[in-house]
Amino acid sequence: MIRIVCPHCHTPLSSAELEQVTVNGQLNLVCPECSVVLVSEQQADRENHSLEAHYADVTESHA
Repeated sequence: MIRIVCPHCHTPLSSAELEQVTVNGQLNLVCPECSVVLVSEQQADRENHSLEAHYADVTESHA
């Protein structure tokens, strides 16, 4: 299991312990102890799409 240490309060956390909060269209992972935003990502909407959706017709081949 991967553990993350909050840089603010130094609490060791697993990914399951992080809280998800959406603020102004941004998805944030927040430390439950001190409420510091650890990771922030813009939520996908109709204007945005993943790389997989963009290259849907390209097949990957691995050696």
